[in-house]
Amino acid sequence: MVELTAAAVFGVYALASAVVLQLVNTEVRTPYMDEQFHIRQAQWYCAGAFDRWDPKLTTPPGLYIVSLVARTFGACTLDRLRTVNCILGAGLFWTVYALIRRTYNVRSVRAAIEALALCMLPTSFFFAHVYYTDIASLLCVLLAQLLSMHKRHIWAGVVGGAAVWMRQTNVVWVALVGGAAVERWMREHGFVSGGLVQSVRQLVQWMRCPRRWREVMWVVVPYVSVVMAFGVFVRMNGGIVLGDKSHHQAGIHVPQLFYFYAFMAVMAAPTVLSEAQRYTHAMTSRPVLSTAVGLALTIVMTLGVSRFTVEHPFLLSDNRHYTFYIWKNLFRSYWWARYLYIPGYVGCMVVVHAALWRTPALWHAMWLVCTAAVLVPSPLLELRYYTVPFFLARLHMPTPSLPRLSIELAIYAVVNAVTIYVFLYRPFTWSSEPDQLQRFMW
Repeated sequence: MVELTAAAVFGVYALASAVVLQLVNTEVRTPYMDEQFHIRQAQWYCAGAFDRWDPKLTTPPGLYIVSLVARTFGACTLDRLRTVNCILGAGLFWTVYALIRRTYNVRSVRAAIEALALCMLPTSFFFAHVYYTDIASLLCVLLAQLLSMHKRHIWAGVVGGAAVWMRQTNVVWVALVGGAAVERWMREHGFVSGGLVQSVRQLVQWMRCPRRWREVMWVVVPYVSVVMAFGVFVRMNGGIVLGDKSHHQAGIHVPQLFYFYAFMAVMAAPTVLSEAQRYTHAMTSRPVLSTAVGLALTIVMTLGVSRFTVEHPFLLSDNRHYTFYIWKNLFRSYWWARYLYIPGYVGCMVVVHAALWRTPALWHAMWLVCTAAVLVPSPLLELRYYTVPFFLARLHMPTPSLPRLSIELAIYAVVNAVTIYVFLYRPFTWSSEPDQLQRFMW
């Protein structure tokens, strides 16, 4: 009976997704933006032309290989290829549901409602209905984590490898999944406990014992193999980017991490604030320490903003993305405008990490390092780049109360309704391309 209720919740997601897909296919009859490159490449693969590659594409061909399933139903048309992503979105729901059940052992109904809320995250839900790599990428990362938690490490490595075939930066998340698997193994064997300093001290002691290395090797090898294979690819390719490398040069974009904390704190506010209350109360009881930490973070963030802010040419020129208007109106209005948000960044960072206070200290540190490793080198501000670290962090926060879940779900539903409506029914034109409709999107 309980599982039937979970299936009913999934039915709500499936119905909403099917309706959005139908509307997108009805209103947007030609590939839009990057879809034109992905669709063309997928259709080449469907035609058996595996030796052809569009130089405009910078990500691996994993999605196009998965999309070969569309060929069994006829031609790989635009509608069918978008449907592949929609089906992957359904798989994402059940993967998130299984992760919640495995992590916190909550009731099926509550886990299903939380899975529904997470899968409605606007930067994820939108891309389940256009032919981009985001949903396949996210699904593979989370499925690898689920398999790892079930101690199916070989299969987790295989799925992690598939995740890298969807998007190169997923190699960092594969490393996180592998690190978390080792951390769990160590806790099960009584080696890691307490805070970060104590955990690191025990880890160093553990590393001095060769016998323990041999015992844990079966856990590590599948993930290390993926990372090593990726290293060989980078060496042979001359970098991580396929195709056109001119607009995808890695740099040092420190504020990207600050923007992520703001995104995470806002989009998961009901959950983050709920979990952070106990931690922040403990901090306020020690005003000297709290003031020192806040001041130190403010200084570091000020230096980061002043020396490492990056304005990518696409951010300044492409008015089809919401980030164009955010940057133009909130960050470029005055030279000092970008500094106004630093106290907000500090607050967002504190509450996000406070909301993760129940997670093992080593996992918490690894997640932070991996998030920085993915985001800081990226020069382009795109909110969809935050989706994977958002999901990984949010799934490590205990399931909030039903009222808070309902608020979170309602916020996502409203944002999705507005952004999808604007995308479908409020197109505009450029004077340079008067016959081509442009649309607002993430």
